[in-house]
Amino acid sequence: MLKDIYREKSPLTDKDCFLVFDRVKSSFTFPVHIHPEYELNFVEGAAGAQRIVGDSVETIGDKDLVLIANPELKHAWKNGECTSDYIHEITIQFHPSLINQYLGKNQFKSIQELFSRASKGVIFGAGAIDKILPVLRLLTMERDGFYSVMKLLMLLYELSKCEDIRELSSAASLSMSPNEVLINKLHAYVSRNISEVICLTDAAEALNMSRSTFARFIKSNTKTNFSSYLFDFRISMAMEKLKKNSSIAEVVSECGFNSVSYFYRIFKKAKGVTPAEFRDSHQKDQIII
Repeated sequence: MLKDIYREKSPLTDKDCFLVFDRVKSSFTFPVHIHPEYELNFVEGAAGAQRIVGDSVETIGDKDLVLIANPELKHAWKNGECTSDYIHEITIQFHPSLINQYLGKNQFKSIQELFSRASKGVIFGAGAIDKILPVLRLLTMERDGFYSVMKLLMLLYELSKCEDIRELSSAASLSMSPNEVLINKLHAYVSRNISEVICLTDAAEALNMSRSTFARFIKSNTKTNFSSYLFDFRISMAMEKLKKNSSIAEVVSECGFNSVSYFYRIFKKAKGVTPAEFRDSHQKDQIII
């Protein structure tokens, strides 16, 4: 059921037009989720990763471009068989109201048709990606608010004229599978207790499983063991807090790391930069217009 789906809270506020993330990462860690904002997501260098949009589950190639125009359509990108540790992702999130006011106008007819199809999620082919990629890259570099909005409208218009497009989900809104519900239940449990010591027995109990059943469940659904899952979860949450400019001491305390020195050591090993370097560099990766 939709109430079981993880609802992402975007940093986009009512006073912002849209948000752009231009980032490089080594893995996909966010769970299957929904959010009220429309989203255009470009992924490069992640061949073999798994894309989930509604009931569509596909393995992606080197370049993937998807538009989702439905607040209730579940979606996520997962590691799958991807072995790359240099994944480039550009994500644009915008309020439906930014565009809805124009959709009754003749000049926006093609965009209206695009959004109608994108209620099920749409993927664009290689030709379409090559055509709009220069505009997308320019948008990530634009710092003037007015011109950035114009570039977003231009980007959406160019996408609406592309013929190399395919709907993904068979329906505009779908509930999660039992395993997805359990994974998100685990995600919620770990999120609530991340500052504490979390053992396998407690996590298994939270999902009403025995230790052995839970261990098999984790291996089957995450391709790793619980210790690695928990480590990746802590690192991912630390990254999110660093993006919000939290202090190192706050991150260590709130994410359950033993000490600042330990956190520095394992973060540098996992991400190739220190926590402070990551926090500083992220300020250049997020643009809110």
